Amino acid sequence: VGRYSAAGSVNDRIFTLYYDQLGFLHKLTPGHFEASGPPAAFGRFRSLFGQPPDMGFETALAPQHTTLDEMIFFAYVPENEPQETIYSKKFTNIHYGKVIHSGHSALTLVSVTHPAPFGLEDFEMFDLIPNLFCFISVAQALFENTDIEKTVVIPGYSSFLITSILDNKNAVALATMPKRAPNNMTFLKSTWFLYNFGQRNGRTWKIYAKPCNYWFQYDDSPSLNIVKYVDLGNSQVLKAKVIQKSKDFQKLEIPLLTVFVGNPNLLEVTAEVTFDDTDSYIINISAASKALRQGSTSLAFIMWSASTECFVTTMIPTLKSSCGYLRSMHHIPSTFIPAEDWISGVHKDSRGFNLIKTLPINYRPPSNMGIAVPLTDNFYHADPSKPIPRNLFYKSKKTGKFKQCANVSTRKECNCTEDQKFSHAVAFSDCKEKVPRFKFPVTQYPVSMEIVNEDGRVPLEPPYLVTVSEVNNRQNWKLKHTVPEKIRKLKTLLEPMLHDAVYNPSGLNLSIKGSELFHFRVTVIKGVTFCDLVEEFQVYVDEAPLPFPGHTLIAVAAAVVLGGLIFAAFMFQLKGIHLWKSFQRQIRRGQEKFSNISLH
Repeated sequence: VGRYSAAGSVNDRIFTLYYDQLGFLHKLTPGHFEASGPPAAFGRFRSLFGQPPDMGFETALAPQHTTLDEMIFFAYVPENEPQETIYSKKFTNIHYGKVIHSGHSALTLVSVTHPAPFGLEDFEMFDLIPNLFCFISVAQALFENTDIEKTVVIPGYSSFLITSILDNKNAVALATMPKRAPNNMTFLKSTWFLYNFGQRNGRTWKIYAKPCNYWFQYDDSPSLNIVKYVDLGNSQVLKAKVIQKSKDFQKLEIPLLTVFVGNPNLLEVTAEVTFDDTDSYIINISAASKALRQGSTSLAFIMWSASTECFVTTMIPTLKSSCGYLRSMHHIPSTFIPAEDWISGVHKDSRGFNLIKTLPINYRPPSNMGIAVPLTDNFYHADPSKPIPRNLFYKSKKTGKFKQCANVSTRKECNCTEDQKFSHAVAFSDCKEKVPRFKFPVTQYPVSMEIVNEDGRVPLEPPYLVTVSEVNNRQNWKLKHTVPEKIRKLKTLLEPMLHDAVYNPSGLNLSIKGSELFHFRVTVIKGVTFCDLVEEFQVYVDEAPLPFPGHTLIAVAAAVVLGGLIFAAFMFQLKGIHLWKSFQRQIRRGQEKFSNISLH
């Protein structure tokens, strides 16, 4: 808490000032963050924090032309410089990508056309140690002591850093590139230049961070450090783009951006770079799994030409060779039913048949012993406060266990969410209230699955293979599917190992001859995915005929009754008993009695 008065004042009651690794000053308050920058981007912070720190050092620089529009700079290390201070006369990594200012002219790392006074490209830095002294002389002009540490630049030849003045016509100089130094040559006035990057009479140059001219971004994500999952046999594509803010800079050139792979043995990574119509630099990274190995690796997208003033100069996406947490498998119903109809429990087809079945309270599906003898542990539409139907037999009483409704006394205390009520998972069967309803018999019901992940939806088809089971151990159902030759071989190998039937998920059809609720589980066989892909779905079969032995019992009973009647008629005939005549006599006697009655 206080005031900062080195070059201005801070009016915030609470603030923090700190320097970053480049020496720039930053201010942090509870609600805002401000940062200083180079002169081009300093803006209103200049009056508050003053000029940004100079990253120059106390020695002379010697510019050297390599082409008409390229320069490199040498930092002068005197021959008698003490060992402990040599480091202070050299360029360091902190200077890479910075800007040299000399007077009113700017020397940048970005290519410019040579009409600018000090245009250069690919700014390289070397330490100039005396190894070849040259004598230079001028015909008309006069050398002065102030010319020491100035540089004579001759395009096409070596430059010369003046180290001492012999007289007003002759000087001793160091050649920046001795092999390109001319010998006994005369250069006219307009063919050489004298630059002052010395510090003998006060340093005339400074080093600042150059302004940022790029935006660095992913095409499909605002995040800088995204995570992508690469499943077994699949691939992922990352697209990064470098966009120029200003066209004052030369067009970006390869290699501008470098990609480093942390673990190259985990994934097969390939890169492709292009420029689009706006001169934006685009890089496509494709990563594919190539082995049954799980793990993670990082990629580093490094934009070498970017200024440290850029908010982003490196992006580090992470690729994981594993199952994505958003990857799942879903059953595609044969008929779409809107959510509002599921809530109401009514969705009728064209014939008026309701396609939604609301299950009875504490419902359990039948077993192979009959509808009245459920043997499964799974309750549906559970309510501990209500009686349990079909619980008369000993085996039925031994089975049936509440899950979410265990150890509570009412359904409200089960705390079933709406998602759990509509979930097909057997883990939430206590909460399940409504299921899809079909008329008996169910034939050729398409069992269609799809894989859902962050990239969209894809149908489940080979090379995926599945097993199918009924979670309540019900029978009277059958699956049909096409078996191509390649799948047939795998099926033959896998079924003895899994002790279960293996199916092709493409073109899988279900037929059911039983009644009431069937609860199926589809499981993808491991080997083509790192994921444990499991999905469940229900089918309720209604309006089924009486189950066996109902028809037979009725037929037997009818036959017994009819046979008994025939046998009785035969016995009456054999004994001479005529039921019809006896019946007629009884009627006549009754009439005679009725006619003899007198009324008084």
